[in-house]
Amino acid sequence: MNPLLKNAVVSIQLGLEDFASDDERRIISAARNLYSGVLLLAKEVLRQLSPPGSNEILIRTKKKAVKEADGTVKLVGDGKKTIDRFEIEETFKQLQSAVDLSNLKRLAGIRNDIEHMHPNHAPALIQEAIADAMPIIRDVIVKELKEEPSALLGNDAWEALLKEARVFKEEQRACRASFDAVNWETNTLGEAFQDFQCPKCSSTLVRNDNAKATKPDELALVCSKCGEPADHVEVIEAALKESLWAEGHIAAMESGDPVLDECPECLKETYVVAEEKCLNPGCEFSLHGYECGVCGEGLTLDDYRYGDGHLCSYHAHVMSKDD
Repeated sequence: MNPLLKNAVVSIQLGLEDFASDDERRIISAARNLYSGVLLLAKEVLRQLSPPGSNEILIRTKKKAVKEADGTVKLVGDGKKTIDRFEIEETFKQLQSAVDLSNLKRLAGIRNDIEHMHPNHAPALIQEAIADAMPIIRDVIVKELKEEPSALLGNDAWEALLKEARVFKEEQRACRASFDAVNWETNTLGEAFQDFQCPKCSSTLVRNDNAKATKPDELALVCSKCGEPADHVEVIEAALKESLWAEGHIAAMESGDPVLDECPECLKETYVVAEEKCLNPGCEFSLHGYECGVCGEGLTLDDYRYGDGHLCSYHAHVMSKDD
């Protein structure tokens, strides 16, 4: 077994052993080992896909050009430093891999949360990390490495992964079902609810305890892991940021308008530009109907925020000069 693959297997096994331990000090070690194991497993795929004689170019941060004896030039890996999570995800996409690595970002976030929060909340997040990691581990092993998970990881480790993932998914389904009667009113909020997280422990196992709730402002949110109530406005604000992050990042890279902005009325970052309204259930400020009294153009958020609500920025400037 290649040393990189062996390190991946050992890291995953150690992470599960740390999680099963009664010593709470090993919880942080469990998070580190599990996350490291998944990354190493993905790197092993790229190592195997690297062309022969390229010094494992697909996992090297640096590349260099080398001239062969026949005069041809090729790129090879340079140095020992290997690529990070983001580069791993990008390389998998470029190679059109059948493995979905989208949860690697969530795994990294869980690892960071555990290292900076109270240990009492950590076991819940580790179980969540295991649930997120299990499909990646399974797909990498089966679809890319062409091996059986139980044979590569060992029966005990694979059974532990399956058990923890199963328990988490059952609780997650129950939490999601508690929102079935809620009319989210916009597709944006309906999609963002998938990213609800507990503000206290960061678990995604947030449920609605108001069975009569049919609107977002009627929600009574409680974390199923730490048991703490959660303010629905705070949860919605964070979920919108997470849900719209990728779209906002692309817009920023292309010098486009922001996707999510601070509402000028409630001062929460819940104003969705595409919908021209605030999705904070206690506010719902909208720019619909706000037009410039001179040119009739609809007002932008900045027109409203910095003006009097009746003029676009251009005509507000013209009027101020006339004064």
